[in-house]
Amino acid sequence: MPSKARALFELTRLHLFPAGCDFMFWPFGWAFLSAAYRLALPVNEVIKTTLFFALLGTLVHSAGCVINDMLDRDLDREVERSQGRPIASGVVTRTEASVLLAVLVAALFYLFSTCGTKAFTLGVVALPVCITTYPLMKRWMDWPSLFLGFAASWAVPGTWVATTGHYNWGVILNISIASCCWTCIYDIIYACQDKKSDKKAGVKSTAVHLGNAIRPILSLFDATFFVCILWAGYLNDQRLPFYMMSALAPFLLCLWHIWSFDHNDPRDCWKNFTAGAHGGAMVCAGLLVDHYFKIASLAS
Repeated sequence: MPSKARALFELTRLHLFPAGCDFMFWPFGWAFLSAAYRLALPVNEVIKTTLFFALLGTLVHSAGCVINDMLDRDLDREVERSQGRPIASGVVTRTEASVLLAVLVAALFYLFSTCGTKAFTLGVVALPVCITTYPLMKRWMDWPSLFLGFAASWAVPGTWVATTGHYNWGVILNISIASCCWTCIYDIIYACQDKKSDKKAGVKSTAVHLGNAIRPILSLFDATFFVCILWAGYLNDQRLPFYMMSALAPFLLCLWHIWSFDHNDPRDCWKNFTAGAHGGAMVCAGLLVDHYFKIASLAS
């Protein structure tokens, strides 16, 4: 039986870091680095603020995992992979989880409050959407993964306005759709681990709903990601490094994951889910390289 502290730590999923946290960071990271490029922010400020949004994304993910396990206690007991989770196994009570959740939410509201009034308002609206409604979608709809993508993409407008002080809806909407598709793809791959258990428990899973059409549908999401990230780059006056590293490379990597993974093998699903971090990091890397060249050209 794990210690209480260890069980609470596992409840936040931080023992799996960066798996899961990275996907919650991408909407923050992509939006901030695009805005930083737009403003040609100094490199030291870019690094410092990227770390800030990495912390924010990690806390959002942890808070979401806590409330997910609180709401899914009974369902988790019916799914083989999640039976040992702290709340489902009885190691952590809902009261203890509620205290932990309150601490995480308080930390999140403090961080949001440092981002300006507009971003704070969006954070207050988005946080309940991100961490309370997604677990319920598994009871109400066959597309909970798509809903998770929309919920996570709320980070994009808040991050952009926190950085620039204004809205550029062309860039914001395209990055939001791109991040929504990216999150949806890899959450469906993640959900493939539990297809048999979800069918038995009656959980509404996008992976189960898609059946044998999973590869072409995920490919459509990947194509939408590619078009939207390209268009966001065009609207943001990005240069060649962005188009090669932030658009083409992750698009092809994701396509390879989609058509090579075994959606009936839980281990292979987890392997490809975690490998999705490489594509998300490529988007950030392309934005950083493009940013460096822009700063260098302005200094010459």
